[in-house]
Amino acid sequence: MITKQADFQLKLKRINLAYFSEPDRIITVKKGDAIVRQGEINKRLYLILSGSVIANRHVVKEDPETASTSHKIYKAFTAGPGDYLGVQSFFSEWFRSSSDLIAETDLELAYIDDATPAIEPEKYGTLLEQFVPAIIHELSARNTRVFDRTAEKEEALRMLHRSEMAATLGQLSAGIAHELNNALGVLSRRTDFVLEFLEKLLQGCNPAQYTLYANGLEGESSLSSSEQRKLARQYERELGISQDAAKVLAQMQGEKIAKELKDSAFLKQLEGNIPYWELGHDLHDMKLAVRHATGIVRSVRLLGGGNSRREDGVNVADSIVEAVALVKSNLRGLHFDISLPESQTVPLIYADTTELVQIWVNLLQNASDALKIAGTPDPAIFVDCHVEKVTTNDQTSHTTKEIHVSVTDNGPGVPNELKEKIFRPNFTTKKKGLSFGLGLGLTIVRRIVDSYNGRIRLDSQPGKTTFTIIIPITTNHGKN
Repeated sequence: MITKQADFQLKLKRINLAYFSEPDRIITVKKGDAIVRQGEINKRLYLILSGSVIANRHVVKEDPETASTSHKIYKAFTAGPGDYLGVQSFFSEWFRSSSDLIAETDLELAYIDDATPAIEPEKYGTLLEQFVPAIIHELSARNTRVFDRTAEKEEALRMLHRSEMAATLGQLSAGIAHELNNALGVLSRRTDFVLEFLEKLLQGCNPAQYTLYANGLEGESSLSSSEQRKLARQYERELGISQDAAKVLAQMQGEKIAKELKDSAFLKQLEGNIPYWELGHDLHDMKLAVRHATGIVRSVRLLGGGNSRREDGVNVADSIVEAVALVKSNLRGLHFDISLPESQTVPLIYADTTELVQIWVNLLQNASDALKIAGTPDPAIFVDCHVEKVTTNDQTSHTTKEIHVSVTDNGPGVPNELKEKIFRPNFTTKKKGLSFGLGLGLTIVRRIVDSYNGRIRLDSQPGKTTFTIIIPITTNHGKN
């Protein structure tokens, strides 16, 4: 049984054999030569046997106010073997070309003209009736070209919008960078001085005080929030210490602390010396904040088209831990949990750690602010990071990996009408003085994610909002 598609192809084949196989109606055209010019009379219908043709359309516009004339040339389409040229003008008997037909390569063309009689009209009908499949073929090709041009136009408009947005943000970033750099320089130098002074001062003091200070200076524990809470309850119960002291011990890490936990003298001094651990911990966060703020200034400049400082071997999970340390003050009073894979199981990528931290900080701050603004009862934020395998749908069935990082909160959700607006510059929902909102956070996030050929997925409904960042892992640690 012959399908409609096969029957259609057979009809085209018959037309081509019947009308375009005469040797005396086959011509060659050299690359760059014109087959016909726009507006010229052309009483031929061409079939391309080999090579390709480009059609250029001339548009002349007159401006009555300035009495000037503009002349522009647009690429209308390209055509190759098996395509017909001049179908519309030939069968409408207009016989006038609507564009320049230029040989893009050396060409071989077959043609009929207005004097060509119909072959076997008693069996196949008039010339027009016989060429219906060719006309349908040409209409289908034109529709495909229109769709392709529309898609290209949409993509060009999208890129233009992004470019305009980047230019605006680039101008804004220049002023921000100038004002912040000096202040950050002072903070960095003064923090270094305080660190050096305290190091010398506390080394000569009580060993327990210095141990606590030095451990706090090391930063965050590798344990999750839920694991820390469980360990704190265990310490409080087994060691007979206060809840605050147990929380500090749960956040500590390292073999040295593990050994000193067995020392009753250390535990006796722990209650009164907890501020030394908090001092070290706060100084660690200050250094981290200064470094991150310096990176943010540099990253904001990227919105104007600068170059990032990306390098091999960046661990996305580590960047999440760093971001959580920066925003932990925003997370107080919230139930916060984080699920990270084993560090060694996360593929290392080619990236800028500051850019990644900036993504997670923005998402965490936005989630925290949304919960506080809405007054959500039992507010909670959950962060998840995992690696997924992805198989392409092409013939190669190539398998690659993606890193998925999601930030979920149980707040009021993002209304449907705002789901696209929240990524635009100068759009902010932050009110009631909770934080200073320039409306650039998610714009910056999307710009950074785009630069990694990544994707942002927003799933939101009342009671659950999840922003998921998907970063593809390509060869050579994500280099494109």
